[in-house]
Amino acid sequence: MGLTSRVGLRARLALSLVAVALLGVGVATLLADLGLEPRVNAAARARLQRSATHMAEIAAEVYHDGAGWRPAAIVTLGHLADIDGLRVTLRGASGAAIAGLGPAVGSTATAPVVAAGRRVGSVTVSQTGGSLLTPEELHLRHSLDRLHLVAGALSVAAALVVAFVLAQTLARPLRRIRQTAQAMEQGDLAARVGLTGDPEVRAVGHALNRLAETLEHEERLRKESVADLAHELRTPVTGLLSRIEAAQDGVLPDVPANLAAMHTEALRLARFLDDLSKLADAQSPGLLLDRRTVDLAEVTRAEVDVHSEAFVAAGIALIVDLHPALVRGDRERLGQIVGNLLSNALRYTNAGGSVRVSVALAGGSAVLEVADTGIGIEPDELRFVFKRFWRGDKSRSRVTGGAGIGLAIADELVRAHDGRIDVESAPGRGSLFRVVVPALGDAG
Repeated sequence: MGLTSRVGLRARLALSLVAVALLGVGVATLLADLGLEPRVNAAARARLQRSATHMAEIAAEVYHDGAGWRPAAIVTLGHLADIDGLRVTLRGASGAAIAGLGPAVGSTATAPVVAAGRRVGSVTVSQTGGSLLTPEELHLRHSLDRLHLVAGALSVAAALVVAFVLAQTLARPLRRIRQTAQAMEQGDLAARVGLTGDPEVRAVGHALNRLAETLEHEERLRKESVADLAHELRTPVTGLLSRIEAAQDGVLPDVPANLAAMHTEALRLARFLDDLSKLADAQSPGLLLDRRTVDLAEVTRAEVDVHSEAFVAAGIALIVDLHPALVRGDRERLGQIVGNLLSNALRYTNAGGSVRVSVALAGGSAVLEVADTGIGIEPDELRFVFKRFWRGDKSRSRVTGGAGIGLAIADELVRAHDGRIDVESAPGRGSLFRVVVPALGDAG
């Protein structure tokens, strides 16, 4: 587990915002130093040059053309330089330094001394101490550095406050989501999340609520499935036990009839167990298919012929519309799909109704449709029709003997053929099951 996964949301937000604040202040300080220092130095050099020019003008005024540089003039020039905080080097026309001043050291600026239209010398000035910047300018620079530090501290404090507020805003709905998830983990599938907060958080809460609804339905379905299994097994087992006990007690004189009834109950158990075995095979990850070129219309015709007598006996019209559709699939498994859909339509269609079976090519796919005029399915139950042991009308299913796994088997087999199965239904108006699998081409 990484370090970030062990740090809470508040700490991560705080660290992130503090890092951003420090980065911003650091970049601002760096840019200020890079941009301000050359400008300050340039201004200081210009000021120093102005001072040199000014001192040169003063020197020209005090210069006596006849006697040259008089000591009184040099003292006056030195006094003025001290007032301005400058050190001055005065040179004559020959370039030799004139005693009594300076010398200028460090960063200097030089200006010529011009008297009566001719150059009589030069003045070189520097700040006292040799620094380019004056004490005031140095103080200003240090003040800016301190302001940068203060700005950094204030930015960090503001980042911590914003991180705390933001973490509280984000953590509150996330905490409710976590509490709901923990309640679900402990078995309370009725727990739900109040949809508040940002759209993203509401989306997560909505997804968790949908998951809770699905889990609640699955749990209810599991309990109902166990009850259905118990019912399906109890009836034949009870019949067998009662007849065996009756035979042991000698109260059933017609032994052949008793054996025939026991055989019927055993066959019922065998059919139920066979259905469970088919479902297990269809749901196995490594389902093996004997893929060959198969005409889905021929497979459907064979299954229609098998079921036609049952439709006649139930008083249900069977309408067939089949067109060649070649697919790459397992003939036996495809037959299971068609047979399960026909059995489902027969089970939930009343006498006098009809079932329409069609096969055709459409958009590069082979399409099988089984439409009935039966009882239909409620809209909120459509997403569960391919769940194992789900049955739309349990009272009728128990009468007809359905275990509620035929459509689950069909769904698994269709997916094994790289296809899909859809359902359209409305209560009282019947259902349409559509199987779409890749086709090999137009069979003509």
